[in-house]
Amino acid sequence: MIKIYFAILMFPILGYSQISVSGLVKDKNTGTLIENAIVTLKPNSLSGAGYYSGKKTVKNGAFTLSTNYNYPIQLITTKKGCQTKKIKIKKGDSYVEVIIKCDSESIKEIIKEQTSDIDNDGVLDRDDKCINQAGEIDNNGCPWADDDKDGVPNKDDNCLNEAGPKENNGCPWADDDKDGVPNKDDDCLNEAGPKENNGCPKEPTDFIEFINSEINKFSFLAASSQLDSGDIIILEMVKELLDKYPKTSITIEGHASSEGSSNYNQKLSEQRAITTKEYLISKSIDAKRLNIIGYGESQTIGDNKTAKGRADSRRVKFKLDL
Repeated sequence: MIKIYFAILMFPILGYSQISVSGLVKDKNTGTLIENAIVTLKPNSLSGAGYYSGKKTVKNGAFTLSTNYNYPIQLITTKKGCQTKKIKIKKGDSYVEVIIKCDSESIKEIIKEQTSDIDNDGVLDRDDKCINQAGEIDNNGCPWADDDKDGVPNKDDNCLNEAGPKENNGCPWADDDKDGVPNKDDDCLNEAGPKENNGCPKEPTDFIEFINSEINKFSFLAASSQLDSGDIIILEMVKELLDKYPKTSITIEGHASSEGSSNYNQKLSEQRAITTKEYLISKSIDAKRLNIIGYGESQTIGDNKTAKGRADSRRVKFKLDL
């Protein structure tokens, strides 16, 4: 009994097949595609009340309707200001182009309605989810959310709660020394300085302190321009200061004692300055920032008749080029 009852319930369903009809509606005289026209499928055998299905045409006047009633059926199209159109649908018809005749004033209103863009954002009002607020096409006419008000929408912002430029994905540029000059533009990352000096202090205070100190020099052996381990220690300090103050240039001053001829001592003092410069260049200091001068025996220290005076005179010193 259960199986028979189930078969009886299923029979009506199996007896019907769904008919689907699609198409578009347009005005006869202007060819305007009519949106929001009511398109109805109704059994041809019924008059007055009865089963039917209907929808409004969508963008570009398109529609798709379906019914479980069999052929023949009627496609009825109505639109305010336009003549009602009835089309008999026969078996095999699946696409219908409905041509209706609308009066001129109605067509004007239809065109206005279908092309209106109140907020001038390029998204027609019919598609615009924010009709009175200009937005983006890919956000249905609405502006993208921007919580930190930096002009970078949340969808592209890597720092939602902190304002930053678009080129840094909405994040502020890093500024390690807090001088208002971002690291990317700061030539002195660890020391505050004004923007007009590329983030470096106008006065290289640490360098000035070194220049004025007793350690601003190192000595050479007689008749030598070779650097020793003690000289390297001083030069590494100079290298660090040049890195810290990349806008600073220096002059390397070479000196000699009064032993030997003045011409020989002049060349020796110059060679001592050159050797010092070459070492700093090997440590990636730009040669343009390193000037040299040889003073020969013209600026000896103390009594060059004594060993101490001669040793003190065989030296290199540094001067800031401000």
